[in-house]
Amino acid sequence: MCPRRHLLHLLAILTILPKLTYAVEKPWREIRSPHFRVITNGSEGAARRVANAFEQMRSVIASEFPGYRIDPPAPLLILAPSDEPTTKNLVPSFWQHGGPKPAGVFFHGWEKEYALVRLDAVGSSADPFAIVYHEYTHSLLHLNFRWLPTWLDEGLAEFYGFTRFEKEHTYIGAPPRNARYMSILYRRPSMPLGAFIEKRGSFSKDEEDTQLFYAQSWALTHFLSLSEGMGGGARLNHFFNELQHGTDQQKAFQETFGDFKTVQKNFDQYLWRFAFQTGVIPPVSQDDEKEFKIRTMSVAETNAELGSFYSLTGQWQNAVEYSEAAMKDEPNLALAHETLGFAKLHSGNDDEASRELSKAVELDGTLYRSLFAKTMLSPMPHADSPADRTAFGATLMKVLDTNTQFAPAYVELAKLSIALGDLTRALAMARTAEKLEPSRAGYHLLSGRILLRMGHAPEAAAHAAFVANRWSGPDRDEAMELWDEVPSDKRPANGPVDTPLGELKSANGIVKAVACSEKGMTLTLDQSGIPLTLHQQTSIVGFSDTLWVGREHFTPCYHTTGLRAVVRYKQSSDAAYGGEIVSLGFRDDLPGVKKTEEK
Repeated sequence: MCPRRHLLHLLAILTILPKLTYAVEKPWREIRSPHFRVITNGSEGAARRVANAFEQMRSVIASEFPGYRIDPPAPLLILAPSDEPTTKNLVPSFWQHGGPKPAGVFFHGWEKEYALVRLDAVGSSADPFAIVYHEYTHSLLHLNFRWLPTWLDEGLAEFYGFTRFEKEHTYIGAPPRNARYMSILYRRPSMPLGAFIEKRGSFSKDEEDTQLFYAQSWALTHFLSLSEGMGGGARLNHFFNELQHGTDQQKAFQETFGDFKTVQKNFDQYLWRFAFQTGVIPPVSQDDEKEFKIRTMSVAETNAELGSFYSLTGQWQNAVEYSEAAMKDEPNLALAHETLGFAKLHSGNDDEASRELSKAVELDGTLYRSLFAKTMLSPMPHADSPADRTAFGATLMKVLDTNTQFAPAYVELAKLSIALGDLTRALAMARTAEKLEPSRAGYHLLSGRILLRMGHAPEAAAHAAFVANRWSGPDRDEAMELWDEVPSDKRPANGPVDTPLGELKSANGIVKAVACSEKGMTLTLDQSGIPLTLHQQTSIVGFSDTLWVGREHFTPCYHTTGLRAVVRYKQSSDAAYGGEIVSLGFRDDLPGVKKTEEK
């Protein structure tokens, strides 16, 4: 399922977007530093400083986590709008409600990532880069860790999010300059550590509880990194390693830092110092901003880049408008064809999507996303002949020639190897995908399923337990399904326990029909020849991480017919339909495996 609970809510899918903005009429500039690309309608100097800020932050992470991967497979593009009106056009949802407007926003994606930094806020905001540094840190952490508890994930992101650079020093772990954020640490007692570290989410219905969680996560990470006796972070690094080896968090915490009672006492005393020391590290390597390459894009290129941004952020109408405006000026602009292709894919128009994606690849052979998507829309993934399967594998390898870190291609190679009966190669491909995107729960489960098929039941059970004990929602449901498939005598003791359904019913079947409207979605399942029709309006939708459409392009309204779905629903007294869906998970079964029986 979607890692870190990337779940869809049907109402969000069906929400009418804000009024369309108009495609730009003036070109933006592009600045290229050694590792980043910035596009802006602001001044050249300000954009160069933004690029350099990200280069400095990348150097900090590289210095603090030596040997870790710091270049993600999903390329990061930084948008640097000059002012509030431009920013409002890019992210209008932030202006639909009251409250402060963002100085920076970060958009995580499986295929692309975007950071947005308002140039007019850089000089006036207390911590203008805090949000984007926070999320950038998340992005790099998730490249290297299979799983982090929520408090540590957020604590590290906060710890490095407020990094400050001066000529002679770089400061890490600096307290946030938001007085309200820090004062909550002194107004509210800290949460008991034994329960605090087990929290699986950072948000609460109470805004102040949420702020307390973030503040305590920062403070605890600060304490475990910089306080006396922590070895300058050495003990925290040991804790990291124990977690990645599957050690229970409570056990790893107490063995590394001491019993909860003692650590709680020392932590509370640390909080009441009223002043936090800041970690000082040598100045990071400075790039000469004047050496960054700069060029003025054409109006068409600008519209194509912004159209691609709109597609990743789910603003599909704007994505189409900007892409079509770009193609009107420059018909052979590959990026515009790619974005339009993905917009057609999202709306279920597969024929037009395939044409646009094919045109994109024809114009620019480096667009591996287009090549992968157009291949998956073709008959090749479903072909049975040896020649077609060979051609399919060769095309997937061509995708990887362009981007060796594109994990979905390895997932498809794993499935192809299963279909060819080569389970050893399938496992190798699945484990490569796991290594590239370790935070995706479904990739661990793919390896587990292959191991079970190979007869390595205890290892398969370990994969299932790892996910079930650390993820929630549909991710956990999928893990429990694998756990139940392992013979009971092959499972480790004290394994995960399934959640009781209570008054809910459960159904497991093949999706035969899906119909979406403003009133919600109607889903018909086939359970061994018995149809079941269910309705959904506001419930949670999850899907296997291994579905090729991925998070950017998934919608339950399209490309789900023929998949297996697991549903929890409230049974209806109305004989016309089965009931109202509470949770829905679309599965991606291994080749040759079909499950239609009701659980």
